[in-house]
Amino acid sequence: MEGLAIGLLALALVLFIAEAHAPTTVLGLLGVAALVGAGFAWRDADHDLPVAAIIAAGVILAGFVIFASRKAIAAHRDEPVRTGSEELLGSIGEVRIPLDPEGQIFIQGALWKARTTGADEIGLGNRVRVRAVDGLTLEVEPVADQDQATVEKGA
Repeated sequence: MEGLAIGLLALALVLFIAEAHAPTTVLGLLGVAALVGAGFAWRDADHDLPVAAIIAAGVILAGFVIFASRKAIAAHRDEPVRTGSEELLGSIGEVRIPLDPEGQIFIQGALWKARTTGADEIGLGNRVRVRAVDGLTLEVEPVADQDQATVEKGA
């Protein structure tokens, strides 16, 4: 029975690691079941382990697994990017060095190297919208007059 207990402990460890890498709650609860089974197998091998302690540890650990996996699943949900260059997509900036086809724009408090997606030059002071990010270079397009009026009203 001690071999069974050790095998169940190893299985519980593998299931807990799998739950940590891919939170589903199911793997964690299976790990708890394997751990409780190991406790009962250890008890059957003539070791003095109280049944109440095995069950209490299982219930407490199951509660922790459910709590932690729900938090992990909530953290993994698709939320908008809030940091990094990806947050610049769709943002509007001002041309500081004319884009012909490359130059610089000022956006969200920083100067960025930018290139225009069109063939026309975009002059100093014009507003542009970020369409893509290529490394540290932003690909931009001019903001239409109607869009620019909307931006100025909202500012």
